[in-house]
Amino acid sequence: MPLHIHFVGVKGTGMSALAQVSAQVDKAEITGSDVSERFFTDTVLERAHIPVLNFDAHNVDNADLIVASAAYGEDHPEIAQARKLNIPVLTYPQYLGRLMSKKRGIAISGTHGKTTTTAMAGLTLLKAGIDPSIVVGSDVPSIGGNAHSGKGEFFLAESCEYRRHFLNYSPEYLIITNIEFDHPDYFKDVQDVISAFVELAQKVPASGRIFVWAEDPNRKYIKSQAPITSFGLSEEADIQAREIQFHDEGSSMKIYAFGEYLGEMHLHVAGKHNILNALATIALCLELGISATQILESLCQFSGTKRRFEHIGMNKGALIVDDYAHHPTEIRSTLEGARLSFPDRRIRAIFQPHTFSRTEKLLDDFSHAFNAADEVVIAEIFASAREKNLNTISSSVLADRIRSQGINVRFINSLDEIKDYLQQTLTPQDLVLTLGAGDIYKVGQGLVS
Repeated sequence: MPLHIHFVGVKGTGMSALAQVSAQVDKAEITGSDVSERFFTDTVLERAHIPVLNFDAHNVDNADLIVASAAYGEDHPEIAQARKLNIPVLTYPQYLGRLMSKKRGIAISGTHGKTTTTAMAGLTLLKAGIDPSIVVGSDVPSIGGNAHSGKGEFFLAESCEYRRHFLNYSPEYLIITNIEFDHPDYFKDVQDVISAFVELAQKVPASGRIFVWAEDPNRKYIKSQAPITSFGLSEEADIQAREIQFHDEGSSMKIYAFGEYLGEMHLHVAGKHNILNALATIALCLELGISATQILESLCQFSGTKRRFEHIGMNKGALIVDDYAHHPTEIRSTLEGARLSFPDRRIRAIFQPHTFSRTEKLLDDFSHAFNAADEVVIAEIFASAREKNLNTISSSVLADRIRSQGINVRFINSLDEIKDYLQQTLTPQDLVLTLGAGDIYKVGQGLVS
């Protein structure tokens, strides 16, 4: 009899990805449960023939193992029933660590760029015929969704530092895209964040390899028995991009590895940050023995991921784009990429801060992140489930701080009011860019529906 694994909260992006690969890696029978509201993952789960039940304590009665979303605690009826029946309950990162341990693990970590780098690397490995298992935190059209159940020897996973979750993984290869202070509801300061990455790096065996961003000031803390390869735009980087030219919504450049010219790369995703994501992918894939020609051809075919500079549509000639950027560095990079790609458009940044703790701790950084925008509209803070009843700051404070930088900004409380304001003021040369990890994307959808 195959193992019966039940996923509590299976419609989450990460949970639905794990459910898909579990059937292949664990040779398991999979069931899941969640709320009745439809998400993009419903289609993914239907395609994978994974039944999704409404929450009910008896859903777990015949399960051998429960995998529980972080959104639900011990008081959830299915988790409580599993405890009563002595059925093991694993969290998402615990179960992902278990799956990764059954193959050769590749962990993609970093404060920013994890999702895109995982997607780029996944596409390149698939094109090379390596057929890895893939778990990524977004819908990636080029790999057919947010997961791939591969028959090959590698397991590639987006690996988040929040609550030190990635310490559940023991990767043979590790990419660290960058290290910055984020998740202030958990980490005390940047040194606390660095300590988590240091601990992860020390788990990589001497036979593996670590890939770090050459220009990251915090890379100096990463020590390991494994050799370290750097990627970046500086002359010190082992894997480099030179002679970069930005055009339309992409870029062209010459790629060098350890001083040797590999060829020309053409990217169809905007911004310098995506060049760095591609360089990290090149560094990893060269190490895995994929030819430079194959790598560069695959990256040329990469079309992006959902909620990463995703084109939503047009309205009155205005281009509506959505991006998940919710940290000051991500916002700055996304807006600078937009300015490079669309120099003649009026860039209107519509930002919804995500969590009170992040907004409060990084307030000054946020106030300096919008310099590349022509207009900024700030929505009220999207409160995380982990910050219930916490209300320490309002977005109006952030709007005042941005205004003090001489930037045209307005605070509009609700998403409906923002949509109405934009609808009345759109011009054909506008680029409306919704930014944030909450539900700000609904503004763009409303404008083009």
